[in-house]
Amino acid sequence: MLTALESKAQLVALGDDAEEQVRWMLRRTSGSWESRRLQLLDTIPGVTAYYSEGSAALAVDYYEDARAGAPGGYAPTPVVLDRTVRIRRGVAWATEPLSIDDDELAAARLAKLMRSELNRPYRDTILTNRRADPACVGWKRITDGDACPFCRALADRGAVYREATATFAAHDDCSCTAAPVFKGGAVGPEADVMQYMASGRRRTPKERAAIRDWISTYE
Repeated sequence: MLTALESKAQLVALGDDAEEQVRWMLRRTSGSWESRRLQLLDTIPGVTAYYSEGSAALAVDYYEDARAGAPGGYAPTPVVLDRTVRIRRGVAWATEPLSIDDDELAAARLAKLMRSELNRPYRDTILTNRRADPACVGWKRITDGDACPFCRALADRGAVYREATATFAAHDDCSCTAAPVFKGGAVGPEADVMQYMASGRRRTPKERAAIRDWISTYE
């Protein structure tokens, strides 16, 4: 049976392969920098979609393992949203350094873009199935040893996000994943007010200030 960290390790390995693929694709381009950008705009969205399917499949495998022993029957499904427009915008940004012959920076940006996009289907699959599965009571944030103060704060105490409307807050290079929590298992404490607030998409200036002060205690 997969653990949350083992599944996360599989996702990291998939991301490593995806990063190497886009670096190889960059090296294969030729012509003017505008031509090279167009070549990548044409190819990277499709490659990203391929790896996104793999990411969602990993999440389904983990969800099924984590659900073992939970009451009732439920078959999780992969969730891969269409992000073609956003990915093309990301490729346009990532390839800007080609205009000054900085292939190294372009490669780093493309790798960052691919890693960020690859993590989304995994989280989306976990959270979407959590909302549809009557036996799932929430989800936990899974970090790694290099987590930033923001991510450590949101994962603190093994907090369980029980509210069905709770979103997964993530920065551009965030590598955190989500793990479902089921009835009958080790649940843990519910996320507190600050954790819910920091996970929200909309915050007032006063709330943003309070969140900054709170996160500073984790630095």
